[in-house]
Amino acid sequence: MGENSAGPALSVSGRLKVGGTILVVLLAVWAALLGARLLMDRTGPPEYPAEDVRDWATFADHLVLGTAEDDGLEITAVLWSRQGAHPIGRRVSFEAELSAGAAYAVPVAWTGGDDGRWVALAPEAVVPIDGGRIDAGHETWVGDITGKSPRALAAELYETGPYPAAVPHLYESLEQRLAAVER
Repeated sequence: MGENSAGPALSVSGRLKVGGTILVVLLAVWAALLGARLLMDRTGPPEYPAEDVRDWATFADHLVLGTAEDDGLEITAVLWSRQGAHPIGRRVSFEAELSAGAAYAVPVAWTGGDDGRWVALAPEAVVPIDGGRIDAGHETWVGDITGKSPRALAAELYETGPYPAAVPHLYESLEQRLAAVER
């Protein structure tokens, strides 16, 4: 019991301490730069679930038909509105690639809050309309009704309805509906 139980002392040279500190600082700088790069890559328009008709019926406030202008969409018709939807005017601005003068059907959602804004659910949800018909080339559920009137989109939304988990939250914010439907 009287023995010295301490093991041999570990000695670290000053050079190794400085080198280790520099390595830790460089790793921290690299991680910060990587994090900033990831944030910059995500500064495009937000994307919300828009893969199928039920996503549109749950997360969009309205399906609007309109003509693209320089900085937005001049709404010519509201084809469908979700129960509890935020009211919409005759013009909306949102981030999407639109050709001026072209017609589009777009499921739009209000992001809520005092600084709320309109958003298209996702880039693939912006549906070009050509000659009064849904234009070809959609890899989402819209591809199934290519060549039909935009009102066919609205009919699908009315027939399908929202996710059951979101029904109690239809009068709440987009974020609350998203939280209610765990993906």
